[in-house]
Amino acid sequence: MLNEGQVILSEGQAAATALPEATNIGTGLIDSLKNAMQPDVIAQKIGMDKNMLVDITLFGAIGFLIGFLLKKYSEYFISMALLIVGIVVLQQLDYVSFSINMPKIHELFGIQTSVVVDGYGKLLWESIKANVAGSTSLIVGFLIGLKVG
Repeated sequence: MLNEGQVILSEGQAAATALPEATNIGTGLIDSLKNAMQPDVIAQKIGMDKNMLVDITLFGAIGFLIGFLLKKYSEYFISMALLIVGIVVLQQLDYVSFSINMPKIHELFGIQTSVVVDGYGKLLWESIKANVAGSTSLIVGFLIGLKVG
């Protein structure tokens, strides 16, 4: 029985009338996810600087990629390492000679030569201490990449 003002709809018409409501729900969910995934919003929730969050994410992704590729293509990395060791041995025996223009490399990366006097290990350690969060995310990403690969 129909009450006054009610209309009988076919199944296709009922689905078409229900579709805009479902689309609004989906759009609302997508919009809320977009808003929640913005770096500014995430950084504010964590209480961290946006640039620090981007650095952590970037270093983690780079570490993951390196770990994944190292595990996946380890035979090529081993071959490359053996090739480099062979070239160094041949240089020590004076069969091959090559040189590296370190001042140009320092200029390229913006390293002052007075800093490098103490050694590259100390320079690397100082860089790691200055960027603890990025270094940690790089290591964690590397280990996850090794596990996944």
